[in-house]
Amino acid sequence: MNALMSGRGSAADLAVREVYMAESVRWHLERAAPGTRIVLAAHNSHIHKTELELGGGLTALPMGRHLQRMLGQDYRAVALVHTSDHVPEMYPNQSAAVGFTLAEARLQPAEPGSVEAALTDAGLADRITLTNLRHAPRDAQGAPLLNNIRSQSSVLSTPVSEAFDAVLAVPTVTRDRTVHF
Repeated sequence: MNALMSGRGSAADLAVREVYMAESVRWHLERAAPGTRIVLAAHNSHIHKTELELGGGLTALPMGRHLQRMLGQDYRAVALVHTSDHVPEMYPNQSAAVGFTLAEARLQPAEPGSVEAALTDAGLADRITLTNLRHAPRDAQGAPLLNNIRSQSSVLSTPVSEAFDAVLAVPTVTRDRTVHF
């Protein structure tokens, strides 16, 4: 990750990491008692169930896509979002041990069609909510009405109800000051 964030890595490294994470989950499930379930906490970009287009046309198959192929309907992805006007953001820094540093980023108002705008428009921006997306409304052509979601300080264009099964929203996020990068 350091090499990628500091401009020395290969974008293909992302694919290797996503496959490795999915295969690690499979490895644990194969060795667990029948009926065992795993709760895995990871960034929305990793648990995403559809292809993920990153800036510049880079397309990735995230861990969630691999897990959905492996587990079918047994795989559930719950996105975590917030409705605040700021977020801790990663900024590439070649001299940092992990290839980036963290700093607060101010956010523009949530875009129309986003999960965050829908929560704000519904008067729920100041509450913790859990929204089931499995039966989310669609437009007349059948496309999901929610078509983007924040990813740190950027916006990810994606059919939200196809990428995630639910969204857990909180009013704000803060940086963990014990993390020193």
